[in-house]
Amino acid sequence: MKAVRIFEFGGPDKLRYDEFPMPDVGRRDVLVKVMATTVSRWDIKYRSGEVHGFARQMGAHGGHTGRRAFPMPMQLGRDAAGTVVESGGEARRFRPGDRVIALPHPDNPTSVETIRGLGNLSSGVDLPGHTMFGGNAQYVAWPEDYWLPISDALAFDAAAAAMWACSTACHIVSSRLNVRINDRMLVTGAAGGMGTATVQMARLAGASVIATTRTRAKTDALIAIGAEHVIDVSTGDALAQIKALTRDQGVDKAVEFTGAEAMMRLCIDAMRLGGTLCPVAGEAAMLPLRVSDLVAKELNVLGVRASTRNDQRMVVDLLEQGKLRVPIYATLPLSRIADAHRMMDDANLFGRVVLHPW
Repeated sequence: MKAVRIFEFGGPDKLRYDEFPMPDVGRRDVLVKVMATTVSRWDIKYRSGEVHGFARQMGAHGGHTGRRAFPMPMQLGRDAAGTVVESGGEARRFRPGDRVIALPHPDNPTSVETIRGLGNLSSGVDLPGHTMFGGNAQYVAWPEDYWLPISDALAFDAAAAAMWACSTACHIVSSRLNVRINDRMLVTGAAGGMGTATVQMARLAGASVIATTRTRAKTDALIAIGAEHVIDVSTGDALAQIKALTRDQGVDKAVEFTGAEAMMRLCIDAMRLGGTLCPVAGEAAMLPLRVSDLVAKELNVLGVRASTRNDQRMVVDLLEQGKLRVPIYATLPLSRIADAHRMMDDANLFGRVVLHPW
């Protein structure tokens, strides 16, 4: 089969598109013909070696807590949508021809974390494109409980583009921030794949969303997906605009996707009394946070990691009901994956980059 793998860290030139052996199908696996996969910021960080450097700083020996070290070589791709080809001898859920979408965040049902209701943090499980070969291939063979069925009405591209970004956004909005009707919510770096997903999820939850971008041309697109107000942070008066939009009270919730210290500080300064901040990007960055910020505003700061199986199920339901639409910036053949990785640095990027293995 054709697939893309990396054997060393570096630039897009390290992505090797070539013929590789078909994956082995374990007794509880299903073999899926991949019709759509994606490129994500995670892929860029993995390929460049950034996540490995961060893990070493944290003393995690190359992996996240509860997960094994990041292996090499790696086949990237957190998303995969396609058709079942065959099942292992003990796999019973799917038949050949079934249309499926991969869980980017499968869980281990027997782990203590899952038993505690924290399936997104479960240990003893491998994640596609993270600690096991991902979706950037013509075929993948993963355990049957790594897949969800999708209807004929849901396009493979739409399913693959949505799953990783939207399931994490769902977890942020519904579980971590507990967004409620009429909450005022700030989303910084809103034009990326995770940002656009969070804007839509927040609107579905009933929030009024203020989005930020550095590219004025993206304003209309952000309004179209549900942002009530869009602020161009390059003007330098973002805080004043947020205060004006909220009658000087500030926002109830904020999600920070840029990893930039200035944007983190904007979120903190824009928070109303008792507000909650969820910083997502900039794993190695330090929050520009003072104890006085916490005390004066009774500020809450919450971390987030991955999504639960139920978050992922809800995303499929919302897609099939037409309540969720993920912008697709570009669709390329898998053979052009290096171009797709470079595209992630395009200032005009809005939405996801989808790859076709066939």
